[in-house]
Amino acid sequence: MFISTFIICKFSTSPTIFPLLSHILQRPPENTLSFEILRVAENLSLAYMSSFIFYILINYIPDKQAKLRTEKLLSKSLTNLYLNMNMVLSYFKFSTEVEDFSKATPEQVEKIDNFSFKPHPEFLIVSATRNNEPDGEHLECFNAKNEMIAAGKEIQKTLSKINTILSNNKMDTHFIILISELENSEFLQKLCEVIPATLEIDGMENRYLNFYNSIAEFEKSEKQLEKYDFLKLNVVFRKANAKEISDCAKHISI
Repeated sequence: MFISTFIICKFSTSPTIFPLLSHILQRPPENTLSFEILRVAENLSLAYMSSFIFYILINYIPDKQAKLRTEKLLSKSLTNLYLNMNMVLSYFKFSTEVEDFSKATPEQVEKIDNFSFKPHPEFLIVSATRNNEPDGEHLECFNAKNEMIAAGKEIQKTLSKINTILSNNKMDTHFIILISELENSEFLQKLCEVIPATLEIDGMENRYLNFYNSIAEFEKSEKQLEKYDFLKLNVVFRKANAKEISDCAKHISI
């Protein structure tokens, strides 16, 4: 674009706006080789600029507007998708004591691969944020296995809704690929099919094949999803202490 503008200005017969550039933008004499070469270059530059402006007006701007409209249509679904993905990842980060799965040490990877659900519900404090702003916390008797399965099924439902919207609306290719990768996610399959089918046998811990690699890929998808504009609801888990459990019990009894 810069080169085309320079060639057009150099071949122009109009007075130079910037006197300091008059020598650089001086038009070559007519009937010379330089003049003929510059004349051809000017025609090509004009054609290029015309096609570029045509592309901006006819393709780029309408396409951009259509994608922005699609983002608005997807907003609620993306909020729900992200909330459930974040809740699942946050619980496993709490349970395995890992802040970022992509940076897990070999010892942490082994711990994640050996993960098994606790046989009984846990009392956990759930701290929420809304677009990174604190949004309160509460005590929850958390049945992790059931909650993870429910979140997985909700993710599947939301992905189905997103695909319905995408079938009649435009969206960028990266987003479509991301949604496709989530639908085929090995970790999502574990949440919705493998974990529910696992029998609970007293005295035996259930482990899940390739657990670390699948959850690390799932976390990568969550980070890619964060780049889009929608309401982001996050949660963080921590173990409730005896006083917090006692205070909650007193409040309920009142």
